[in-house]
Amino acid sequence: MQREWDSRLIVAARGLAGLTIEELAAEAGVTKRTVSRLEVGGVLHIAAKKRHGHVSQDVWGKVTEALARHDVEMLPEDGNHGSGVRWMRPRADRAK
Repeated sequence: MQREWDSRLIVAARGLAGLTIEELAAEAGVTKRTVSRLEVGGVLHIAAKKRHGHVSQDVWGKVTEALARHDVEMLPEDGNHGSGVRWMRPRADRAK
């Protein structure tokens, strides 16, 4: 699992999914403040356990799963490409 993410990916993924901060928070089962903090956090460090200055793997999983229910995924940076967001299914297969 990728351990570092850019907080702007959350903003982009939420926008692609057509969700407000409040809607994403409700879908993920976290507070609005949690989503807001993720979006302005710069580089997000994901940790298996709760650690100061890190995002818990549990919270990160809830947010990414909520986005996945809207057919949106975040892609990690690799050696050849930067990170990004995309639809998980082709346009013809997505709910209208």
